[in-house]
Amino acid sequence: MSEDKLSIRILGSGTSTGVPQIGCQCEVCQSNDQRDKRLRQSALVTYQDKNILIDCGPDFRQQMLACGSPHLDALLITHIHYDHVAGLEELRGFSELPIYARGDVITALHQRLSYCFAENPYPGVPHFKYWFTCRTASVSTHRSLKSCRQM
Repeated sequence: MSEDKLSIRILGSGTSTGVPQIGCQCEVCQSNDQRDKRLRQSALVTYQDKNILIDCGPDFRQQMLACGSPHLDALLITHIHYDHVAGLEELRGFSELPIYARGDVITALHQRLSYCFAENPYPGVPHFKYWFTCRTASVSTHRSLKSCRQM
């Protein structure tokens, strides 16, 4: 990839439960259309050989394996919902990874994953050292995807 080319790879565009939703009988969840088989929200932004992961949900491992397990240079967490942070424990190989999030998200993660911030963490547990607080930005979408009708 060219050094000055920006690339955004959507790793997941499903709902908080993914699509199809387990147990749902709606048209979308029963569809054979591959566009209706989506992992939870995440993206990989690449610029000048740097990879920035946006959100790290429960499908993170599967998403990274599917895109060739590229190196990661930073993580941006958009908000504290489970479907955006449940994969953080899978980052154990990236313990020096800078993580960017709003202050309230960082505080909530310290509470939920306190063992990842311990001075002497248990072996094998991801240990997060570098946190940066971000200000919020407003983003609008122009196109929506079909989602499960139970939601």
